[in-house]
Amino acid sequence: MINPTKFFKRSSIDKSADIFAYLDEFSELYNQRPIRDNEGGAKFPHMFGLFYILKKIKPKFVIESGVWKGQSTWLIEKTLPKAKILALDVKLNKREYISKSKNVIYSNKDFKFLDQSKYNKKKTVVFFDDHQNFFERISQCYFYGFKHIIFDDNYPPNEGDCYSFKKIFSNTGVSRSFHYKWKLIILKNILFYFIKKFFLPLKSYEVNLYDFGFSDVKPNKNIELILKKIIKEYFEFPPIFKKDIIKPNHQNKYKKFFIQKPLLKSNSKNIKKYKFAYQDRNFYNWMTFVKLK
Repeated sequence: MINPTKFFKRSSIDKSADIFAYLDEFSELYNQRPIRDNEGGAKFPHMFGLFYILKKIKPKFVIESGVWKGQSTWLIEKTLPKAKILALDVKLNKREYISKSKNVIYSNKDFKFLDQSKYNKKKTVVFFDDHQNFFERISQCYFYGFKHIIFDDNYPPNEGDCYSFKKIFSNTGVSRSFHYKWKLIILKNILFYFIKKFFLPLKSYEVNLYDFGFSDVKPNKNIELILKKIIKEYFEFPPIFKKDIIKPNHQNKYKKFFIQKPLLKSNSKNIKKYKFAYQDRNFYNWMTFVKLK
């Protein structure tokens, strides 16, 4: 098991004092958010992380994989008013905020099905908030030539639903346990998939509409070795307030993954001033920026 924040080259944007300097600006912007209850989507900690990273990188183009209700699309627009945005989600019907800007294009195709020749890779940031396999996503970016990538939900072992960097570097893999409701959803999706496949035209990218839940990944030390060869910089955005300890034994076992120092102390002054950040402190999941070689 390695600590990725120590192994890779420190990113030029990894500066706590610099991050803190953007907090008031973002707090004002967060008060203008169009979706007040973004359950299932990004909340204050990760929206601030995305805001900060985009401010520092200043891309001309952003590919957003995982739109959900549309809050992050709105944030990217506000953070980079002149940037072009390609917002991808296989289920665009979940949107509550839909941009009217000419700079925003929506698509229900998966990232891997895009015509990658259309994009200037050096001026593009790819933002993944789609709960897919991190290794598959970073391999696709490396193959197509994208250098700057942001991953939401870099869950540590035994948490979350996707194969993250932390799971790769701990060599734990992913094994999902299924609640009975989730099993019913899987059965429903399998039924709809075969009805669509045999009786109606099924386009290749539409397979992603049907979540079968078969996302288990066996531990594989070779994946860690591959990432060491292709990642140049690695940066985990720090928490604003300390996240509550929900699994103390689990945290002790994987203590290398819980070293991030919060930007603020949880005192009454800070809690009052940044109340939304404090309310959402437990939604922090190690948003990560990587730059590829």
